Amino acid sequence: MLMLFSEARDLPGNVLMDEGVRDEMLAHGTSHIQFFEESADASYFPDPEHYKLFANYIKDKYAGQKIDLVMMFMSRDFRLARGMETALPTNIPSVIVVINDTTQSRMPTDRPFTGIYQRFDIQGTFRFIFHLQPETRRVVVIGGVSGADQLWLGQIAEATKSVEGVKFDFVTNLPVASLTTAMQSLSAGTVMLMGPVQRDVTGQPFITSRVVQMIAPISPVPIYVLGAGLIGSGALGGCVVDPENLGAEAGDQALRVLAGTPPGRIPVVEQTEGTPMVDWRVLERWGIKPSRLPPGCVIRYRPQSLWEEHRVLILFVAAGLLAQAITIVALLVQRRRQQWAEAQIERQRTELAHVSRVSTMGQLASALTHELNQPLGAILRNAEAAEIFMQNNPPNLEEVRAILTDIRRDDKRAGNVIDRMRALYKRRSLVLNPLDLRELVEDTMALTRADAAAREIRLTAQIPPHFPAAQGDRVHLQQVLLNLILNGMDAMTGMPKTRRALVVRLSETKNGNLRVEVTDQGTGIAPEDAARIFEPFFTTKLNGMGMGLAISQTIIEAHGGEIWVDSRPTQGTTFTFILPPKGLTKVKEGDLPAEL
Repeated sequence: MLMLFSEARDLPGNVLMDEGVRDEMLAHGTSHIQFFEESADASYFPDPEHYKLFANYIKDKYAGQKIDLVMMFMSRDFRLARGMETALPTNIPSVIVVINDTTQSRMPTDRPFTGIYQRFDIQGTFRFIFHLQPETRRVVVIGGVSGADQLWLGQIAEATKSVEGVKFDFVTNLPVASLTTAMQSLSAGTVMLMGPVQRDVTGQPFITSRVVQMIAPISPVPIYVLGAGLIGSGALGGCVVDPENLGAEAGDQALRVLAGTPPGRIPVVEQTEGTPMVDWRVLERWGIKPSRLPPGCVIRYRPQSLWEEHRVLILFVAAGLLAQAITIVALLVQRRRQQWAEAQIERQRTELAHVSRVSTMGQLASALTHELNQPLGAILRNAEAAEIFMQNNPPNLEEVRAILTDIRRDDKRAGNVIDRMRALYKRRSLVLNPLDLRELVEDTMALTRADAAAREIRLTAQIPPHFPAAQGDRVHLQQVLLNLILNGMDAMTGMPKTRRALVVRLSETKNGNLRVEVTDQGTGIAPEDAARIFEPFFTTKLNGMGMGLAISQTIIEAHGGEIWVDSRPTQGTTFTFILPPKGLTKVKEGDLPAEL
């Protein structure tokens, strides 16, 4: 497709029109389109011979190209189209866009064509001016002296005849360089209408948009225009020809021709109405309220709000924040469920530990009964002796006092046994406090000593004279120690009396943590069983539940410690656990054996 412009290709209006054509055709076309562009620069080369030279240039340049469609964009008449009569084959269809032509009788007849005739909406621009600034009483029209300039100025002058109560002054006899000085005398109630300025009175060529850029910054009054290409150069606005929309409409016609519709069947469109359009920056400069803008007015260069400028980013961020919020809520719900589940597990563990303690105490019932019978029997015998001494005349009070001391001691001994039993029977959660392991070992061994004596087992403790306090829960750790001692005693059932010995040792590790070892001389544990010994419901006893060691491991780990077993078949077993000393909450890795 060949696109021909009568004026310079880089004029703002032509740039916008070109973009409109390309956007429309590339967005809705179904085949590949290759665009060629050429411009005649008629404003700079008004000599009629120039069109002949331009036509020969087009003929020679595109002689080897297959052109399917030619589009011609003309600023005021059909001279460009007539110049192409001999340059291009007459069978090439064309779409013609003419702005401000009034003589349809001069339309080309050498080739099939359709197109758009766009008129400047001068009357609409007058109404636009008086709508925005009803106080206007004078309109100064700026124009040039070229033939095209005078043609357009004549149309503006004709349109002023229907406007009453407003004075129109045409300024065409000043050089463009003098306009900045002359306009300083303009007063309130005056506006400026920029007509075409292709050449000023000195003969110097100009581009109208450049003239607007020169005078707008220092103009004491607003400047109105007829073409959208001038908005953005300092003009306020007008009811303008919109080249971008014009290009899109022409692009639609071109697509229909390329699709096979004969140009003669596509009506030529004649448009006389412009598009109300303003520059927001200039509107603010002159303090004109946006409420005065007519309906459907196009606003250019309006600063976008944060939402308008970054809508996609804001939506993306909002979606991310929403997803994050949903994730956080889901995590909080999951955390709450996890905390509830952990609380349930802790409650069940506490219940199971309590059941285990009760079961353990059941195993010791006979031994504890024997331990209680000793102080109770001593109390009974001392009481009977006291009665005898009281019957003497006079009573032997010294003996009675000694007997009462013995009764008090035996009573305290029985009470301690009961207190230890009550503590183990009590249901409670784990509470970490400073704890004397020496005292814990001695009290636990006191509970099992009667049972050990009944089984003929030597029960001994190896405790350093000065041993630091641990950090732990007395009842739960006593349960662990009690379970390990009873397991060790059970493991020695059937062993010779000389081997029935169980030792509880306390020591410090090289990292300052506290080690408790329970060693028996029993049958030992097979390696495959030792690997599973702490699993719930796994047991090597005929009548065992398999929960004691699992609970013990849970209790030790809850203290920040570790527990393990070292056993050799037929040579005995050692259960070891490590606890942090007072003030620490976690066992150091260096305290553990390499195999763990």
